[in-house]
Amino acid sequence: MALMAVTGERENEIVVGSSCYFADQTTNIAEVAYMILPEWQGMGLGSALQDRMTEYAKSKGLQGFRADILPENTKMMRLAQQGENVSIKPSGGVAEVTTLFSEE
Repeated sequence: MALMAVTGERENEIVVGSSCYFADQTTNIAEVAYMILPEWQGMGLGSALQDRMTEYAKSKGLQGFRADILPENTKMMRLAQQGENVSIKPSGGVAEVTTLFSEE
């Protein structure tokens, strides 16, 4: 699954952010990634993409997200920690972040 955030005139949009996930059928947890252009960071775009990704993933029966994040990437670490049930485990110079969705 992938989502894009765009700006500009229709048919001439510019991609300013994106998110995607790849579901692991053995764990029912998806590997997730985000990209936001630097000049669009800090405006809530990552949170909006994460909210939509979470909503969609839940509708497909996934149990959560997983990502490897560099610890110095403080913006992404903050975004990942906005999740519902977050665990962070250091692993080979990166933070292995797992977010499990709550039962609703």
